[in-house]
Amino acid sequence: MILWPTPSEFRQLVAQHDGPWVLDTETDGLDVRGPGSACTAHYIGLTPAGTGACCIFRRPRFEEIRADVQKLQLIGHNIRFDLHALDLVTDVPPYDTLVGAYFDNTVRRLSLDHFAATYGWPKIKTPQLIKEGRILEMDPHEVATYLADDCVRTGQLFERMNTGRDQLLPEYGCNAAVARMESRGVRLLHEPFAALDTTIRARREQLAGELTSAGFPANGNIGSSKQVAEWLTGAGRQLPRTEKGNLSTSKLVLNQLADQGDVLVNLLLKYRQAAKLISGFLEPLPELARNGVLYPQVNMTRTKTGRFSYSDPNLQQIPKRSKIGARFRACFTAVPEGGVSGADYSQVELRVAASLAQEPVFLEAFAAGRDPHTEVAAKMLGKRPEDITTQERYGAKAVNFGILNGMGARRLALELKSTVNEAKFFLDDYRRSVPKLTEWMEGVWRAAEAYCIVETVAGRKRIFSLDEDTRPAISVVVQGSAAELMRRALTMVDACGLRPILVVHDEIIVEGTGQGQELAAIMREAANASFPSKLRGISFEAEGGEGPTWSDV
Repeated sequence: MILWPTPSEFRQLVAQHDGPWVLDTETDGLDVRGPGSACTAHYIGLTPAGTGACCIFRRPRFEEIRADVQKLQLIGHNIRFDLHALDLVTDVPPYDTLVGAYFDNTVRRLSLDHFAATYGWPKIKTPQLIKEGRILEMDPHEVATYLADDCVRTGQLFERMNTGRDQLLPEYGCNAAVARMESRGVRLLHEPFAALDTTIRARREQLAGELTSAGFPANGNIGSSKQVAEWLTGAGRQLPRTEKGNLSTSKLVLNQLADQGDVLVNLLLKYRQAAKLISGFLEPLPELARNGVLYPQVNMTRTKTGRFSYSDPNLQQIPKRSKIGARFRACFTAVPEGGVSGADYSQVELRVAASLAQEPVFLEAFAAGRDPHTEVAAKMLGKRPEDITTQERYGAKAVNFGILNGMGARRLALELKSTVNEAKFFLDDYRRSVPKLTEWMEGVWRAAEAYCIVETVAGRKRIFSLDEDTRPAISVVVQGSAAELMRRALTMVDACGLRPILVVHDEIIVEGTGQGQELAAIMREAANASFPSKLRGISFEAEGGEGPTWSDV
């Protein structure tokens, strides 16, 4: 049943239904984040959960009931989008069936159409004009019918999933914190960005000239894998073929040649890096900025592990540990003047693995404030920690992080610039040196192979298909559990009144200077208070800083 109630009639319905309400909107596009966004919600649907009655409002009429809706316990499928479209901040975190479904399986399809098909519910297909953002050209009754159908299906999904269970309450708090973070935006500083743009474009042209001087055809396309492959093979390089039979110039293949001292390939890799920075950041960022401010989308439900990802733009992919990375980060700050503060966790994934495996080598090193990579190298090589060389520590570090992400001997050989056999011996020595960690990892793999499912410390599930490689299971548990700590930390930081603008990997950036130490303390408290029955014998640490830009932190 579709209703077009007056504000007073709606308030009467609210008084009669004290449970949650489903919210959905129909917009003229997808750009809804931040002040002055290009798109807006023209139709708003509100349905008391468990009923078939949907109240439809046009945007002007909705403004008359905004204060009433703000007080409701709302349900939505990707409700953060609707909150942005309405510029609505609710008194209590809303339930999100998308977030709940992702918690139950990080690799499942999450669309409302998919769930309707799965459970046998009739579902109206999305009208073409809505897909094209031409909603104002449609008959209002057609829009209302489609919107009401979405509201009813969302309500059914909420009841079916029981998404109000206590286990998911932290997820909804995090979702609300992310919504506020997305609305704040990140300022793109014009002058340092323009200078960086000039530097990298000049670098690309210089490298292009060097490649031409080295024999690449002057009228050729360096961005063409086919032309690059023909040039390299013509210059005597041996390239493997892909499954389709084409010569491969993948990053892995080129890195192998560069590690052998190939000057031409090294030039090519540097050119590709510069070209990628231009196409991935220097060209799109100014186009995405609105009045000098970026409003990136934080994706809470896209990765297989539970980590956040970013889009429009993908700020997580900005280089980090390099001079260019530092210059990129110097182009970002908070929207209000006054700089930024930040903090990041110290070796959070390794600490998670140490705790879950109860590996003494790591637990003792962390407890005593010693370097875990040096300790493992000393254990492997039978040496005193103070006698471990930089190269020996690097080898242990490569394995410490790589093995938690499914690294095998071939990949380790690339990291260590060694033969595959040498890498195998190194891995064997490593496993013998950390027996508890090795035993725990084998247990995770056996369980994943037997049951096709693994969980983070919060209970977030990743389900494997029967014919799928379960090697990523370790990464899901470790990386995913570290992501749970970051979700809890972001929620607590937001609740404590700090104003986050970025969450990148293990780092949180907030508005204003003078808050780095407070931020680090909140992050430590959040991590150490979360999942105490599962993360035992370890202390999570965070370090804070501040400055005019992200780079200064």
